[in-house]
Amino acid sequence: SLRASARSARGRGTRWSCSSGMRDPDAWLATPLQFLKGVGPRKAADFARAALHTLEDLLYRFPLRYEDRSRFHSIASLREGQTVSILGDVITCGLRGTRRPGLRIFEALLRDGTGTVRLAWFNSPFLRDQIRPGTRLVVYGTFERNPYSGLQITNPQFEIVDADEIETRHTGRIVPIYERVRSVTPKMQRRFVADALEAMPDALPDPLPAEIRERLGLPPRSRALVEAHFPPPGTSIDELNRFRTPAQRRLIFEEFFRFQVGLLLRRREAAAERKPHTIR
Repeated sequence: SLRASARSARGRGTRWSCSSGMRDPDAWLATPLQFLKGVGPRKAADFARAALHTLEDLLYRFPLRYEDRSRFHSIASLREGQTVSILGDVITCGLRGTRRPGLRIFEALLRDGTGTVRLAWFNSPFLRDQIRPGTRLVVYGTFERNPYSGLQITNPQFEIVDADEIETRHTGRIVPIYERVRSVTPKMQRRFVADALEAMPDALPDPLPAEIRERLGLPPRSRALVEAHFPPPGTSIDELNRFRTPAQRRLIFEEFFRFQVGLLLRRREAAAERKPHTIR
């Protein structure tokens, strides 16, 4: 089930770029981020500014919060001010100019079985190479009133999906929201984390003794990492945002456990040190 969760998180068309032969868990966790597909030296430098250098660092940078984008709204049910996820097909699309010099808007008309809705992206001419009539999109955004063009969804997040593919990485599910790292947007980080989870070895070294995990009912480290970033369907959004799911509780406990073990080792070293003079 862990591998299936990672595969569903991966989305479409992504591959791990490191050697497929590298399956030693410790070596894999220590892999520099620049070797993750799509990162490269520039984004790796941006990650480094946030003290993120390896795959382990990336996987332990958890979401700030979660949004439930798992329920698609029908277009006919939209009400002004709603933030919604919609699945539909593009009927028409194209760029149009405005009275403001240099400002162009890419617009698309999206249709589902109940109606149509206008989508608009400002200063995004590159979208004409991605979105065309007939493209199936999952979009996430706020249905709001524009003073010039009426009700529309402005600058929505979107993902292109196949006709039979509705489970995606950025919409259509509970989505993790990460803090931006310079040029690395939350959407990019979702992609990088999903790719890393897909390539994760089957068994990671676990700092928690098996006896403690069993006594406290804590999930294994690898499963906790997958579910903390991409929660399985049916997970309570309230528990996620309170960081109270089993996966989150296990990772929080792990952090405290590491800290306490470090303190214990330091105390033992101090107790074993022989001092030249005894103070009475």
